[in-house]
Formats: sequence, structure tokens, C-alpha cells
Amino acid sequence: MVMILPSIAIGAISGWFVFPLARREDRTSLPDLWRLPLSAVAALLGGLTGWIFGVAPVLPAFLYLAVLGVLLGAIDVRHKLLPNRLVLPFLLGALGLLGIASFISGAWLQLLGGVAGGTAMFGFYLVMALIKPGGIGMGDVKLAAVVGLYAGYLGLNAWLLVLVGAFLLNAVAIVVLMLARVLDRKSEIPFGPSMIAATLLVPLVSGVG
Repeated sequence: MVMILPSIAIGAISGWFVFPLARREDRTSLPDLWRLPLSAVAALLGGLTGWIFGVAPVLPAFLYLAVLGVLLGAIDVRHKLLPNRLVLPFLLGALGLLGIASFISGAWLQLLGGVAGGTAMFGFYLVMALIKPGGIGMGDVKLAAVVGLYAGYLGLNAWLLVLVGAFLLNAVAIVVLMLARVLDRKSEIPFGPSMIAATLLVPLVSGVG
């Protein structure tokens, strides 16, 4: 409980200051009006993460996931794009923070599980992208390495929940948006937000935090 308020503050401040990263290219630019709401979402997710993990060494890694996940999710919603210049540093940063957490806690097997999970998730999405071009984008494939890293770090059950949960959340989003007449059967809906949401929610629903 002690980390909830600090995590909310970290999420809000980090969310505010990472927002300009989206504006370095026109193809990923977000409206100025989105800055405050996205910071608020990052704060909310930060507080949730602080509540789940407390003072655990892995907390910074999951705060990083919350902040960059919100930004990438927003870019994907607006542009149907997950740019390499953000996804690849996201992966390296996550690996570094989880490595530090493992060094502090001695959980080297968890880090190995994370690397294996990231590799396996990347491979799974890559096969799907090759089987059905246009269904899963290459940005989703690269993001899969990130979410698989986090999920694998938490264990096999968490990895499976993230794998299945992303598709379930995406299906729910499609149904809701169709009922609200925001999209029709021919509309595209980005998959990245569902992947990120599943990864953030798994520690809450599985109790692995």
C-alpha cells in the first residue's frame, strides 16, 4: 500500500514527459489534447501497479510498462502503427529493468523465463503474421517480444494468460465498438492496446504480483 501514491505520481509525471516522443514523427503524432488524459491513465495504471507489487524490485519495470504502454497504445489507436523507434528501446529498457530486479532479488530463473517467454511470444505472433498477412502487423510481432518478456518473467501461467487474454480483450473491444457503431465489420482495430492491457492486468487477476 505504501507504494500506491508514489507510483501514481511516477506514472503521471512520466506519462506527461514521454508524450513528446510521439511527436518526433508526423506518422506517430498525437493531439495536444491527449497529453493530460494519457498522463492520467498512466497515473491510474501506475497506482494499480504500485498496489500489486508494493516495494518489490520488479516494480520499476512494471511502471515502465505502464507508462510506455499507454503511449504506444495511444499511437496504435490513432495511427494503427507501433514504430520501431519506440518498440525496440521499450524492449531493451524492459530487459534492463527486469535484469536489475533479478540482480537485487536473485531471481535469475525468472529472468531466464522472461527471455524465453519473449522469444516464444515473438515466434507465435510471427507465425500468425506470416500465415495471415494483414491480420497481425509486424509492429504487433515486435511488441509481442516485450509483453512475452514480462509475462514469461511472471511464470508460465501468466504467459498463457497474456497470450489468451490479448485476443479476448480485442474481441470484447470489437463487439463493444460495433454495438456502439464506432466501427463496422470492415473496420480495423489495433491489436497493440489489447496486448499491453492483458500484460498489465495479468498480475492482478493471477495473483503473481
